[in-house]
Amino acid sequence: MRTEMDKLSTGNQSYEDDYYMEPIDDLQKNVEHKTNWSMEILPHNISDISFIPDFVKEVYITMIPGAGCWETIEAAQQIHAAGKQAVPHISARTFPGTEELRACLSGLQAVGIERALLIGGGVPQPCGSFSSVMDMLKTGLFAEYGIKSFDFAGHPEGNPDDPDSEFHLLEKLHWAEDRGIPARIVTQWSLEAEKTNNWIDRLRKKGVQNPIHIGIPGPSTLKTLMRFAKVCGVKASTQVLRKQGLNLSKLMFVNKPDKIISELHGYDQLHLYPFGGIEKSAAWLTEWQKKF
Repeated sequence: MRTEMDKLSTGNQSYEDDYYMEPIDDLQKNVEHKTNWSMEILPHNISDISFIPDFVKEVYITMIPGAGCWETIEAAQQIHAAGKQAVPHISARTFPGTEELRACLSGLQAVGIERALLIGGGVPQPCGSFSSVMDMLKTGLFAEYGIKSFDFAGHPEGNPDDPDSEFHLLEKLHWAEDRGIPARIVTQWSLEAEKTNNWIDRLRKKGVQNPIHIGIPGPSTLKTLMRFAKVCGVKASTQVLRKQGLNLSKLMFVNKPDKIISELHGYDQLHLYPFGGIEKSAAWLTEWQKKF
């Protein structure tokens, strides 16, 4: 049986090159303002940190299923050395228990981490006692180790690991608000602007005032997706890419994310997932910023 990545190899390259393109004049008309950006990086790719533009101040560190926290700590240290703010993912289901979480937070505190993105984690079964972000929050360890603010994951197009993802997001936001802890929402990548816009509108109508940062897939092709798979391992790549319930064959055609951005509204910031590689995504982002 062929894997999902194998099936992608039948993709049409010419269609891939043309999909999601839009004239610059239309983009400038649709995008109302020059936005701020953050960017994602894999610990494996930390040597590419120099390619990330100066105007990107926050760099998120992906926690791949099965990876150790020490990789995140080392990456955070190098990001800070490059003059940027590191925001590590902390995955609940990765930790066997409180002592392992404590050790991770202690290491992150040592390199100056004060904000983290808390996620459930892309593994089917918890490694220990933490099955959700709320389980970690209830330990009280984050405040003890200097984490003063949180980012929580948003899933505008659904989360296959959590059918009640919107309810659980609101639960975490209310928990933070009750304790006076600043919290933001950072979403998985968006490929359907209408769904994302409706999701933002729905949250605002429910009284959510937290900043919302929308994930954008960086320019990618079949070739660069396969390179991403080689770095992470196909199984891990599939888990990462499926967190939002998206088919990889859909993502592979995002040669340029310009059109997606032009159709979004109501967000506070954009967050770039560089599936096509740090250098390529950074070059695209630099050119994007020059348009405005």
